[in-house]
Amino acid sequence: MKYFFLLIGLPITVTAQQKVMVAPVTTTTYQRLVSGDSVVYPHTHYRSLHVTGIYSPSLTTRIKVANNHLQLKRHYPKELLISGNYSATVALRTVNRLPALQTDFVQGRSAEGSYTWQGPETNERFSYGPNRHSLSYDGQSYPYDINGRLVAGEAGNGHYANAYPNRIFRPATLFTQYLSLKGRVLNNSYQSHDFNLRLGQRNENTFIQDNSNRHTSLEASAASKFKWLRVTGKYDIFQDRFSNANRNGFLNQVYEQAMLTPVSFDNSQGYMLGAGQRSYSLGADNPFFLLKGNGNYYHASRQQGSLVLERNQYRSPQIKLTQSLSNYTENSSEGYKPGGAWFPEGIQWLRNKRDGQYSLKAEASKVWENTDILSSPMVTANYELIDDHSAIYYRSIGNEYRYQRSSQEINIGYQASYKGVNRLLVALNAKNKAYISNTATHNDYWLPLLGLYASYDFPASYWTVHVRSTLADFNTELPVNKSLAAVNLLRYHVATAGSYMPATEVAGFDQVAPVQHREWNVNLGVGNNRVLRFNTTYFVKHVNQDVFPVLEGGSYVLRNMANHRIQGWELELELFNNHYRRHQWYVTSVINFLSYKSKVTHVNDGFDYTPIAGFSDVHTTLVAGRPLGVIEGSTWLRDGDGKLLIGADGFPQQAPLPAVIGNPTPDFIMKSSHTLSWKKWSLNMDLEWKKGGDRWNGTQAVLDYYGRSDNSGRQRNISGYVFPGVTADGSANQQAVDFYNPKLPLTANRWVRYGLTGVAASYVQKADWCRIHTLQLSFKQPVKSIIRAFTLSAYINNLMLWSPYKGVDPEQLLFDQGNTEGLDFFNLPSTKTFGFNVSFQF
Repeated sequence: MKYFFLLIGLPITVTAQQKVMVAPVTTTTYQRLVSGDSVVYPHTHYRSLHVTGIYSPSLTTRIKVANNHLQLKRHYPKELLISGNYSATVALRTVNRLPALQTDFVQGRSAEGSYTWQGPETNERFSYGPNRHSLSYDGQSYPYDINGRLVAGEAGNGHYANAYPNRIFRPATLFTQYLSLKGRVLNNSYQSHDFNLRLGQRNENTFIQDNSNRHTSLEASAASKFKWLRVTGKYDIFQDRFSNANRNGFLNQVYEQAMLTPVSFDNSQGYMLGAGQRSYSLGADNPFFLLKGNGNYYHASRQQGSLVLERNQYRSPQIKLTQSLSNYTENSSEGYKPGGAWFPEGIQWLRNKRDGQYSLKAEASKVWENTDILSSPMVTANYELIDDHSAIYYRSIGNEYRYQRSSQEINIGYQASYKGVNRLLVALNAKNKAYISNTATHNDYWLPLLGLYASYDFPASYWTVHVRSTLADFNTELPVNKSLAAVNLLRYHVATAGSYMPATEVAGFDQVAPVQHREWNVNLGVGNNRVLRFNTTYFVKHVNQDVFPVLEGGSYVLRNMANHRIQGWELELELFNNHYRRHQWYVTSVINFLSYKSKVTHVNDGFDYTPIAGFSDVHTTLVAGRPLGVIEGSTWLRDGDGKLLIGADGFPQQAPLPAVIGNPTPDFIMKSSHTLSWKKWSLNMDLEWKKGGDRWNGTQAVLDYYGRSDNSGRQRNISGYVFPGVTADGSANQQAVDFYNPKLPLTANRWVRYGLTGVAASYVQKADWCRIHTLQLSFKQPVKSIIRAFTLSAYINNLMLWSPYKGVDPEQLLFDQGNTEGLDFFNLPSTKTFGFNVSFQF
């Protein structure tokens, strides 16, 4: 309407000036407005002007007079808005819980009926010698200890034997900083261009001595609108530099050697002795010898760029085209220098990995106008092409692997909703996907998805209830750029883990059927946006023809092995209290509960009890009818009633064959996050409780074997013990035994008799835990200047950890490998982090 009055009124005004002979306005302001564009008319004559380009008076307008036309042109004022954020964090990390060690008994064993100290020159590896409180130093020159040799207390210099801590851990320091800039160009208040830049740096001296990690990153993007087209370009790069790669468990080996060092030997007094290594035994390593000057390194970098073309969101149909190209490289040197226990001649493998990916994704959608029944019906069509290349080259041994996959996904869908006047909303989402791949044995063109949603808003209240259900089929394949060399660990016994060097990759990813997934879930939710929101979800996931690597003819190949199912419940409750808003108090709590069970429903012929991850003698495995990834290892020999069979020597007997000894799947996991805010202060605490799940404590087994564990220190003097069980004739066992009798050979004691790892079943422990994940206190201060606000935060991660498990944090993985939940063999400890963060917004 306002344009109509302007259209009618402006010509009338110009004509009226001619009839009443009003002189033209020639003020300075008017001259400035028309300067450079207009003709100055003499005072002696008048003419009519025709107006073109009518615009709202509320908009900034430029005036131009030419050829008897008064032209009004919209002026597009341009603004550049820049905002950003700078964040810096300083943190101190300390190791969390560690296995308990005995600090009383020195290097040695029983000899001639008594406990005898046997020094490093004897190459003794056991710590079953005498109590250190009964020994002192002789004060003489001794290359293995600056205090001298150990002798009986009364024969020495009165300085009794030290308990050397042999720590390799230190407080770790971490410094990170990030700078992000965002810019927008506004053309008449509409955003026409924007850009983003983010720079990051992370430097860490890790909790293991002589070990550091560095990370740098850059992310940049820019977007512009050209009429109906929006163009966005993105580029990012990161680089990682680590002192040591841990693909071969090198850092775990360092940790193991420190833990096994007898309390009477000090690794820190030097790691070289002449031209050789100074260690407590030729069969063991000084951890500092392994860390110093080993020639190891790990460098990784990735570059990725993308270009996005998108049709203006106000036009229909919507079209979006995305292309991206990425390149990833890894270069590492992994090994041990000459003079080590496992590789006296030394070993060094140079590994290069190159990954490349091209991705093309096209998306289109068409929205129709609302009808009496349907609201915003829409049809979507998506196409995605991914071309992956990966090459791995072990330069030292000449092994080379090349993989390539081109996969395509075509997805066509329809969605619509109905909203009635009775506050009921019903929505439908139906799709079908086709999956095509050059590495799969077959392509699938029928992979449907069906989703239904319904909600109801209760009248005269803030309560809403909804129901959502989805049934979906889809296919996946193992990514060709993910190395599967970790499977090599299955070739090694626990006793030979120190020689583990993964240099064999899978032969290829071709001619394997895609893994078929079918997932169904139903979700029920009820909420009040002033009090609470509650959601409960029941889900079932079927996985058919799952793929695992297996050793065939000296090479690892991929095979479709098994079907398995996961089903469970997830509950989420969010509570919030804003009743104290006038006092600026806000309280929010989010509680999440997850419980699930897995089961292997079918195993293809010849693959039952196939190891998945771990060692050859203790591992997770596929067993039909059992949960996925149960633990298999040695166990005790029992009779038909499940009673222990006791041998003639009075000790329980080991079964000749391994068996399933544990299940790492937890009964449930509960997480909660609680936030209390008052004015500019905020306090947040995150908690986690995991109930159930088993874990094999191989660390304690080895510490027991060598006499370094607290358990072996406390129990070695037990005598006259009768193991509950039955003898070969079925009668109750009545034979008493000593756990460690110095008159008998060392191999007869309670822990050495069963070998390095003992009987694996006796080291399966419950892995429940309760932890305070995060405790954070923040203060945010708005500022009316270039810096708009700054935030100060102090936090503690892993503040508290409680668990009946006797090892390190049971959440840690074996050699950082997947599928190793439930296995612990000198897994690196988790850390407790004390940090301080400052952030500026501008």
